Amino acid sequence: MQLTSGERDFVEQMGLIWERLGGTRTLGRVHGLLMIAYNPLSLNEIAELLQVSKASISTNARVCEQLGLAQRISVPGDRRDYYETSPGSFERAITIRLQVAQELVRLAQQGLTAIGEANSAARTRLTEMRLFYEFAITETNDMVARWRAEQDSNKSRK
Repeated sequence: MQLTSGERDFVEQMGLIWERLGGTRTLGRVHGLLMIAYNPLSLNEIAELLQVSKASISTNARVCEQLGLAQRISVPGDRRDYYETSPGSFERAITIRLQVAQELVRLAQQGLTAIGEANSAARTRLTEMRLFYEFAITETNDMVARWRAEQDSNKSRK
């Protein structure tokens, strides 16, 4: 597989966006490449196409997998791991972030319990944190439900 200039630009832009989001540029480039690949790609293929070390690709492919953006698959008769973007990867990525938000709600409550009543400034910040993430969880769950309904509606129209 060779990348066209447009495909290479897409991959590079994905790297820059992920970098702005706090990830690594290589993580974004791996994700971008998997998004446009015709077939699942081995670590060697990804490293060659992105001109990055296999060790870096291995690390970033695992992160993509942990974030729900990619899945590792096997090919019969081949011992290498292959990666592909899986259907529903964006929804899974949001679900993982929801788990983090739920942990932040729990942590805010833990902080409120730990500081007691006297520290009103900290209580205000931690209460705002808890309320914000509770709100974000509710809104995101509602958004995912609407997304699923939209997808079901689109499938029934086909």
